Amino acid sequence: MTSDLSPRECLARFADAWAGRDADGLLELMTDDAVYAASVGPEPGRTFRGRTELAAGFRTMFEHDAGARIEQGEPLILGEWAVSTWAYHFVRADGSRWSERGIDLWRFRDGKICLKDAYRKTSG
Repeated sequence: MTSDLSPRECLARFADAWAGRDADGLLELMTDDAVYAASVGPEPGRTFRGRTELAAGFRTMFEHDAGARIEQGEPLILGEWAVSTWAYHFVRADGSRWSERGIDLWRFRDGKICLKDAYRKTSG
C-alpha cells in the first residue's frame, strides 16, 4: 500500500510516534517488508524484519531508552534516502546526567519507510 506522505512528513510523524512510544503509529509508516536495524543488540545492534518483528523491536528500544528525553535533529533528505541525528538525555537515580547521540539512515518506498538503520554513540 502506498502513501502520499513526503519523506519529510513521514519522518515528522515517525518522530512524534517514537516520542509517544506508539508502536502501532510507527508501523503505519513502514512498508510491510521494512527493516529496522536497531542501535543496541548482539549483532552489534539487532535487525528486525517485517511487521511482527518491527513491533517487537520498537517496544524493545522503548524499554531500553525508558525515561530519556528525546531530541530530534533536522533530517537531510536526498530523494528516497535521508539521514537524521538524535540524542537521548538521561538522569540517573543519583541525579547525574548523561546523553547518548545517534544518527539514523532512512530509505523510503511508495511514501513509507522501508529502512531505518540506527547508529549510537555512548560513553565507555
